[in-house]
Amino acid sequence: MIKPLYVTVVTMFFSLASLAQPKAIEGVAEIQGKNVAAAVIEFPYPPETVETALAEKLAERGFKANKAKDYQLFRSVPVGSGKNIFDVYIKTERKSRKQKDASVVYIVLAKPNEMVSARSAGDRHGVGDGKEFLNDFTPYLEDFNLKLEIMAQEDNIRKLEKKYSDLLSDSTDLSRKKLQLEEKIMLNSTSLQQQAAELEKQRVALEAAKSRRKS
Repeated sequence: MIKPLYVTVVTMFFSLASLAQPKAIEGVAEIQGKNVAAAVIEFPYPPETVETALAEKLAERGFKANKAKDYQLFRSVPVGSGKNIFDVYIKTERKSRKQKDASVVYIVLAKPNEMVSARSAGDRHGVGDGKEFLNDFTPYLEDFNLKLEIMAQEDNIRKLEKKYSDLLSDSTDLSRKKLQLEEKIMLNSTSLQQQAAELEKQRVALEAAKSRRKS
């Protein structure tokens, strides 16, 4: 009786997790002065993180980004389950002025060396493959962002450890100086007592000498 309930709960958990992941949709992107159909997705990460992850993922496959105005351009890339060859145009921008840590990604897939601005109205070429590309990219981006968070935390710990080590070194140095100062204070106190005793002794001797003087 317990096992079916457990399976149901686990299934619901993974279903909810799946629903929580960003999913690419069909939208519109402006490219080469024209609005064209594009695959679009939102990510809860800064544009810089998304752009770097995209470039790194494609670099792992041997593709280097070229700049094409607001877009990163990767030429002759096999995309989607059909491995169709496309020139891949990707634009990543901040979702809004207030949402600096959220991004919107637009991907336009073009035939090699195609002039995208020459497309006819309603041309949806490459949109399906673009959505598949972005959906497949999501787990990679999540791992990439986690790696950045771990690196940042490790760097923060290194800085804190160095500060702690410096403070510990300062504490040891100050303790040594304190001990030396306390020893000097004790020596000074002893010298003061000895000097006071000697001074008193000499004053007594002076008074004794004066008392023997004949009037």
